[in-house]
Order: sequence, then structure tokens, then C-alpha cells
Amino acid sequence: MTAAHEQIVGRVKQAMRTGEYLRAYDWALIGLEDMPDESELQYLAVLALARTGATDQAQSRYKEFGLSDIDNIDYAALEARLVKDKALVSHPRKKPSRFTSAAKLYEAVFARTEEKEFYPAINAATTYYLAGDHTKADSLARTVLSLCQQTEPNYWRYASEAEAHLLMGNIDLAVKALESSNEYSDGNLAAMGATKKQLALICNDPAILDTLKIPRVAHFAGHIISTDSTTGRFPASLESEVAGKIEKLVDQLDVGIGYGSLAAGADILFAEAILRRGGELHITLPFNLEEFKRVSVGCSGERWLTRFDACWEQASSHSFSSEGNYRGDNTLFNYCSLYSMGRACLKQQHLAASLSQLLVWDEETASTVAGTYSDYKIWTDLGYESHIVSLARNTGLSNQHSPATSASDEPAENAKQLHAILFGDIRGFSSLSDAKLPKFVKEIMGCLATVLDNINAEYHGDAVLMANTWGDGLFIVLRNVEIAAQCAIHMQQALKKLELNDEELQEKAELRLGIHFGPIYEIKDPVTKRENFFGEHVNRAARIEPITPPGQVYVTESFAAQLALTHGADYKTEYVGYMPMAKNYGDLPMYLLREAFDD
Repeated sequence: MTAAHEQIVGRVKQAMRTGEYLRAYDWALIGLEDMPDESELQYLAVLALARTGATDQAQSRYKEFGLSDIDNIDYAALEARLVKDKALVSHPRKKPSRFTSAAKLYEAVFARTEEKEFYPAINAATTYYLAGDHTKADSLARTVLSLCQQTEPNYWRYASEAEAHLLMGNIDLAVKALESSNEYSDGNLAAMGATKKQLALICNDPAILDTLKIPRVAHFAGHIISTDSTTGRFPASLESEVAGKIEKLVDQLDVGIGYGSLAAGADILFAEAILRRGGELHITLPFNLEEFKRVSVGCSGERWLTRFDACWEQASSHSFSSEGNYRGDNTLFNYCSLYSMGRACLKQQHLAASLSQLLVWDEETASTVAGTYSDYKIWTDLGYESHIVSLARNTGLSNQHSPATSASDEPAENAKQLHAILFGDIRGFSSLSDAKLPKFVKEIMGCLATVLDNINAEYHGDAVLMANTWGDGLFIVLRNVEIAAQCAIHMQQALKKLELNDEELQEKAELRLGIHFGPIYEIKDPVTKRENFFGEHVNRAARIEPITPPGQVYVTESFAAQLALTHGADYKTEYVGYMPMAKNYGDLPMYLLREAFDD
């Protein structure tokens, strides 16, 4: 093994260990650029995808890499795992046969170990149980317990014992085994998250599942702190008291992973508390770095800039929801909060962790576009729990340092609105002969128009805010991400079902769709005399469709995060990786949009 190989594999495994599966996948692909035939990196890339829930992408990569042709127990077990994952999202009538197929694959892997390795055996036991063959499951579970007793103490031994005991109905012994697994976990979030997801397939008791000590994922927010010489919703005199309450709350909830912004006051205090516990800090800023520091950090004094820099340096990741300037538009703060909330939800799904919001708030309500109350209301209206460090005794003081009302040299004349932006085109349109165009417009574009009409009717005319075409191109603005997901999937389904009495048109009737969610301007176009939508996020959305494979829908991380936040149960996103956008727009993380359940 070369030094370069060891380094890249080490990075991938470390990312996997902390549950950073998207980063692990990206690192694996980087390594494969220089070592395209390195099967260990191929295996880790597929495993990372599988753990994000990107089953279709993982199966495609597994086949592409030819991992089934390599004589390796782990690679064979991964194939079984992907078949099991596919069964989990199948139609109920297909689940038993698909779980049985997965169980047989696991059992075959177990046989290849000369029935000495408990890992494939316990997976075979659980998949047989899910297939309805409880007798087979019980027999394999007993075999697993026997093998575990012959194994030195380690995390997987106790996790497998717990699973076997649950299959056999030995609840107390299962809990005891899980308690032992915590002692040997060594902070391996990926292992604990995978175990919790597996156990949830056969156990629906949260008290049992929560025996696994997975750190909580949190979205944090709150008021900007005032300076010593000014008053505000978070007076400077309360800093020490609030910091102590934050430390206590973060410890009490066992918060290990935090998502939020980094304004002076509440944000930085939460960030510091999480970092002191050795946790992960994921920062999202609403616009460019220097202006954010001026608007939301420096306003509270020089020492907060120093503390900002220290947190920024130690953060696990940095992102910008928008890259332009503030211009007094508080929609950018709202968008940043939604992005952070959604990223927290995606992380929670990957790790099967608990999820909370942490706030420093004076408990005053307000009708502002953004701010602490707005964050609280969005989060709790969606059914998530929120924990508040209260500043209620200071009610009535000036809100001059609220994030939603931060000072700006340039007030917003045209505030942006948050919507989903869809671009699409038909493969091969440019090669159509002129004689084919009338039928193309009538049949293919007409098919897509019908989908839009039906969705708009379903939402009483409030779904499609604008639709425009040029040739085969589509530019559509939709009310929200749920409607956009429905529209995109229905368009793809309708076009695939369309029967054209023209071989050339039928062959080219493949649609590429790209969708983004972000803040955009709605302005009446003086040329067309119609309302139109503009802005940097429209430009970003336009760069996605050209790199999308025909017949598929690619979405940005912002869209995927918002869909996760709003419980978009009918649709799911699967991570594709960082991809170069069209027209040298840079690399962005892309996700594949699909229905949550297979037919």
C-alpha cells in the first residue's frame, strides 16, 4: 500500500467514522481519479452512498466497479445490504420476496466464512425475520449468540448480540448488550447510527433504541448581543449567565453536532459550547464573509470578531447559502436559517440521531421575515422540539441588534422571495428536422403542459408561479419544494408513458430536469409585460439541467435540505457528489430526486 493510498483511505474512513458520508464519498472519488482500479476505495464509495440512503446510486456504482467479481467477504455482504435496502423502500407486496433474496445472499456470505463470522449471520437472521420467516431468523440468531460468546469484546459483538436477543424476544438482555456496546463504540457515530437503523427494523420502542448513545444533532440560533454601551434584546450584561445556561443545556442534551450561523452573541456562544465538547460545528452564512462579519459580528464589538475567527477555524464545514451582498434584504437571513435547519435534518437522518433546536430568545413574537422568533415558529410548526434559553425578563427592549433588523447601508427596495426554480430540456431536440417541430410542440410539450395544469388545479392555482419555454427549454418557478418535487417526478413519469407514433420523436423524448430552492426577485418584465423571476439563484438553477442525465432530476443541496426539513415523505434525495456546473459555474453538491418508495 502506497503512502498516497493510505492517506486517502484514511481520510475516507475518518469521514465515515464521524457520519460524514457525503464527504467520505467525495474523498473516495478523488482517490479513484488517481487510483481508478483500487477496489478498497470503490467499496468505501459504495458503502458511503448506501449509508446516505442513496440505494439506486450505490447499486449503480457497485455494478460499475465490478465488485461482485472480486473474492471478498465484505464486498459480497455489501451486495446483500443493497438488496435489503431496496426491499425497505419496496411496495408491501414485494417486500417478502426481496427480503428473502437479501437473506439468502447474506446466508451465502456466512457459508463462505465457514460459519465463523457473526456479521453476515445476524444480517441474514434479521432479513429472514423481515421476510416473515421467524423460524429461520430464530435459528440464525441462536447461532449468532454462540459465535459472539467466542469473540473478544468489541462494539460489533455487543451490537450483534443485542440484535439477536431482540429477534428472540429477550428485551432485557438486548438492552444489556447495547449498554456494553456503548463502552466499546469509541465515538464511532457511523457504527452506532447503522446499528440504530438496523434495530429499528425489528424494534419500535424508543427507550430501547435510545440506549445507544448517539450525540444529538442540533440547529442553533438566537439574538445578537448588544455592546456594553447599548441596549438590545440580548444585553451584554447577561453574557456570562447565558453562556452558563448554554453550556448546561448542551451537556444535558448531549449535543455533539451543531448547525447554524455565527453571529455575535447566541450563535457564537452555542458554537463555543459545542466545540468545547469536541463536537462538530457546521456553519452556514447568509452572504459573503466580510459583509457578514461587518453586519452581524462587528456590530457587537471587536472581541466578537476574534471569537468568530476562532470558531470559523475549528468548524467542520463552512457554507454560504448566498454569495452576493446583503443589501438590507432579510430574506437572506431566513434562507440561511432554512438551509441550516435542513442540513441538520439530513445529518439526523444519516445517523438516526435525536434532533433539537437550541435558542437564546426573549420570547417576544414579531412579524419580521427573519429572526429568532421566525426560526422558532418554522421549526416548531413542523413538529420539531425546541429548547430555549430565555431572555424573557428583558422583554420590551430595543431590537436594534436582531438578525432580522441588522443595520444596512443599502435598504432593500425589492425583497426576494423563496421559491423552487426548475429548468429542463429535451434530449436531442436540436437535431430534430423542421417538419417534426409541430408534432413535438403538440405532443411532447403538450404532455408537460398537462402535468403543470393538473398540479396547478390541485393546489387551486397557487402552485405554478411562472412557466416559460423557448424551443424545448423549460423555466418554471413553483411555490415550494414539495410542489416542485411532485411536478418534476410527474413530468418524468408522463413523458415515459407517452406513446408517440413517431420513432424519432419517441427516441428523443427524454427529459432532463434541474431544480434549486432559493431567494429570487419577482419583477414585471418590461419587454414581455409579464411577471418574471431573476437573481443569482435563478442563474444557479440554470446551470444544473445541462449536467443532468436524460430521464433524471438533479437538485441542489439547498433543495434536498428543504425537502428533508419539511418532511417530504413522498420523495427522497440521493447524493450524487460534487459535480462541475455548466458554463464554469463551479462545483456544487448534487442530489438525485426520486420517489420515496418503489412500485
